[in-house]
Amino acid sequence: MQSATVSRTPSELRQAALDHIFIGMNNHAMLGEEGGPLIVEKGDGIYVWDVDGTRYIDGISGMYFRNVGHGREEIAKAIYEQISDLSANVYASVTPAAVELAAKIAELAPGDLSRTFFCQGGSEANESALKLAQAYHVRMGERGRYKVISRRGSYHGATYGTMWLGEHPGFPRTDYQPKPSSAVHVAAPHFYRCEFNSESPEECGELSALAIEKAILSEGPESVSAVIGEPVTQPMGGVVPPENYWPMVREICDRYGVLLIFDEVITGFGRLGEWFGADVVKTQPDIISFAKGITSGYFPLGGCIGDRRIADAFAGGPEKTWSHMYTYSAHPGGVSAGLKNLEIIEREGLIQNARERGVQMADRLKAMEERFEIIGEARGIGLVQGLEMVEDGESKKSFAPEVGIGMRMTEALKRRGVWIRVGAYILPLSPPLTISASEVDDLCDAVEDSIEEVSAGL
Repeated sequence: MQSATVSRTPSELRQAALDHIFIGMNNHAMLGEEGGPLIVEKGDGIYVWDVDGTRYIDGISGMYFRNVGHGREEIAKAIYEQISDLSANVYASVTPAAVELAAKIAELAPGDLSRTFFCQGGSEANESALKLAQAYHVRMGERGRYKVISRRGSYHGATYGTMWLGEHPGFPRTDYQPKPSSAVHVAAPHFYRCEFNSESPEECGELSALAIEKAILSEGPESVSAVIGEPVTQPMGGVVPPENYWPMVREICDRYGVLLIFDEVITGFGRLGEWFGADVVKTQPDIISFAKGITSGYFPLGGCIGDRRIADAFAGGPEKTWSHMYTYSAHPGGVSAGLKNLEIIEREGLIQNARERGVQMADRLKAMEERFEIIGEARGIGLVQGLEMVEDGESKKSFAPEVGIGMRMTEALKRRGVWIRVGAYILPLSPPLTISASEVDDLCDAVEDSIEEVSAGL
């Protein structure tokens, strides 16, 4: 057996990766045909370097989480100092850093969202939010509320419960049947692909909201626990809902006693140009789930924050306690990373930068939409944006899978020093919040050149 410290050449590393690692949503035969997976070993700002020394713009912020950019030694130092003093929690206790971070999140969160449960990541955050909602209804004497309404085109996690929320073409669930009876799906407020063939964004927003009401009535209001959705949906490339959509959904949830959960795993902590997506869509949820941007990915941390009404439902005797926990909840290293990360975001004005760079990027992408026939729509807000590629602009017909449009774009971008693994027909663009104006131009130049190359090849 080789020592864990044995140094391998880049080609040996790629082969070892093919031999020994499951790489998410890929398989070793497919990656082998590409010459092996990308193996990165260093990052700084918006850039990463692979084991061959090649530099790439990280066009997707790792996986929508590197908000403050790569190479932040002060976050690494905060983690090191904390775990040098205390490396893990003691059962039924909290650390000062966990208390400070929970208080800080309550300060930043909209409305009276005030009490946080910490976990390890986004899937667990949404799983926790669903359990919190259902347990709340039980405390209110409504034990039969267990169904969850989500929208097609969304993604909420990879645990067995959360994977059935939403519906995304890049994440098939055919291996994991049957679908739980608790999962109810409705149309998304996606005007470009509106299931109702709406003639305006406002009509799409209204009909999509009414689809939620119809589902509640069809399932029986007494059986529905929550509606969950991202304020702005990233899996389909930064789908911004019509302005009337979320306020209507809020009114519908209130009418039937259903809780509204915002999945802000991607949109939280500055990526849309506000602290939370709830501020962007001007709607107050009952629960927000978060992860990714809370530590900029420097340590696995997520959580959900409930409003005061929900929190108070679990106060009282032992029978009132919320029966939920994870071994690594509020990990000392994670909450310390979160505190330092939020300090950097505030100190460097990264939310304002995300807003300004988002406008700059949107202008560039819209110009590409007008230039290239294969771009059906450029969309998004802040630093959650994307391009939908189509075979025919008039009919909006998508490319057939065998065309391999995603892999063509991935390889074209890679040759131009940009790393974004493009799945299916959506090109997502979510660089770190630290990106400068000139770097936005560099990224968009590479995207434009890649689209031109791929278009010519088709």
